[in-house]
Amino acid sequence: MGAKRLPEALIDIHVVPQRGLTFAGLNEAIGALQFGYYVKSPISEGFFGFKLTPDGQQPEATSQSAQVGLRLHSLDEKYVAQCRLRGFTLSRLPPYENWDRLVEETKRVWTVYTNVLAPTHVTRVATRFINNLQLPVQPGDSYQTYLHKLVDVPDEAPQAVASFFQRFQLVDTESFAKVNLTLALEELSPSGRVPVILDVDAFMPTDLAPTDGRLWEFLGRLRQLKNRTFFSIITEQAAGLYE
Repeated sequence: MGAKRLPEALIDIHVVPQRGLTFAGLNEAIGALQFGYYVKSPISEGFFGFKLTPDGQQPEATSQSAQVGLRLHSLDEKYVAQCRLRGFTLSRLPPYENWDRLVEETKRVWTVYTNVLAPTHVTRVATRFINNLQLPVQPGDSYQTYLHKLVDVPDEAPQAVASFFQRFQLVDTESFAKVNLTLALEELSPSGRVPVILDVDAFMPTDLAPTDGRLWEFLGRLRQLKNRTFFSIITEQAAGLYE
């Protein structure tokens, strides 16, 4: 898989935090470490809702936000780590190297995260690969030349496609893992190639101790599922672009 066509690859792990852990505690613990990463910014989550008024009039909208983690960059700017109260994510920025290197660095930083924050359980694991296919499609060409099962334009409609969005959630009936599969084109590029995003997010629920070695076995299976999904979507002509 060509590195130029893979904007991002990541591993994501959801956890149950230790009792009483707050953002202030996370910030103090992670911010004081030296492990090849520096703090870039806090991570915030927004919460929205509606508040009923005493007089029964139209409900009032309410919103608030809270800081839930830290975004860190590796000193060489190749990796981005998200250390959150309820999870951990490591992203490899382009150029992508290989799966073994991504897992190796994830294990290293995950050990730092678990040693400092002591989560009690791992509840979900995922791996996600966001590909930019850069297809040589001309206005009016069918995208079916490169992508299986993409909804095509009706024959009587205008044939030049400026954008599209198609999303599925798939279930592997053997492992019960799921895949969020997204195909999207937001805007055409002046380069002559069409930047079609193929986003494959494979995930599964778990109930593991943070040090359980099966975590990495599950991630390996999810990577295989991701690969199977990716190569089932692209045609032989599209695969040839990666050789």
